[in-house]
Amino acid sequence: MKEPIKIWSFYDAPKELQELSLNGGDEDWIAIIPDYLKDEWLPWMETGSTFGRCCVNEYDHPLHIDYKVRIGCHS
Repeated sequence: MKEPIKIWSFYDAPKELQELSLNGGDEDWIAIIPDYLKDEWLPWMETGSTFGRCCVNEYDHPLHIDYKVRIGCHS
């Protein structure tokens, strides 16, 4: 079975993922994108979408090199 996308409210996410953010306190959520989806277009998670909010930044996962981390912020 393939792993799903995992999403947390920002402050409920693991600390090592929170520490990736450079936004400074405007974060809303954190998602882990598994390797098989990391290059897929996920329109519901894009900047400007209802879920994506004002800004969505993408980072390399600190523990799983093939995974991506996205952090959505409200400004």
